[in-house]
Amino acid sequence: MLAFVHFLSPLHGGAAQEIRGRAADASTGMLIAFAEVALLDDDGLPVVAAIADAEGRFVLKAPASGEYYVAMRRLGYVAFRSPLIAVEDGATYDVELEVDPEPVPLRGLEVSVTNETAVNWLRREFGSHPNALRGFRLIQGLRLEEAKSRSDDNTEMLRWLYIPVSHGLRVCVLSLFDTCGQLYVDGRWTPNEHIDRIEMESVEAVVTVRGGAARVYLFTSDFDWKKHWNSAGPSSSF
Repeated sequence: MLAFVHFLSPLHGGAAQEIRGRAADASTGMLIAFAEVALLDDDGLPVVAAIADAEGRFVLKAPASGEYYVAMRRLGYVAFRSPLIAVEDGATYDVELEVDPEPVPLRGLEVSVTNETAVNWLRREFGSHPNALRGFRLIQGLRLEEAKSRSDDNTEMLRWLYIPVSHGLRVCVLSLFDTCGQLYVDGRWTPNEHIDRIEMESVEAVVTVRGGAARVYLFTSDFDWKKHWNSAGPSSSF
């Protein structure tokens, strides 16, 4: 079964363009609390995001008329993206998202050890616990593998993880609402335009952080967290 989205007729007369609705479990009808919901432009880049409330309700305000996707993700559910919605000036759209559950396999101690080791390395790299840093996300395991399965290259993979990547004179990796940031591969700075020279299947963790500038870290299967943790010092300063 696939996720469904139901659109009701738009209402006009509002001051801005709004998409409001709620998310529900397609199998049980139960509302999905605290899901991440985003409005994506026609290139799949996030333009606005929100967190659904305890009753699965959300409101997204489009910055202008145009065509947008509604995307939703929540641990335990299939990642969802609607068809393109044509949004008119001053119109309000009501949507009902019905999303299929997706069981999350537990991998036991191995994942916990990997995460702990990664956080220890990041704490040394940044000089403080990464959870204290603005925009910190550590993405690995099932969520990363799902993004890979939907993608042909690292650019698409990062977009599925809500990490916008734009193509201009060079590839530019961004975190939402930030200017162009820097790309690091296995802890070392890498020119952003080289992002798709990295073998996607080798990527085992993605980290984002926003300090003075946005940074995106890709860690491959060649990276030894414990070896680098025991090395003389971090490869970059924060």
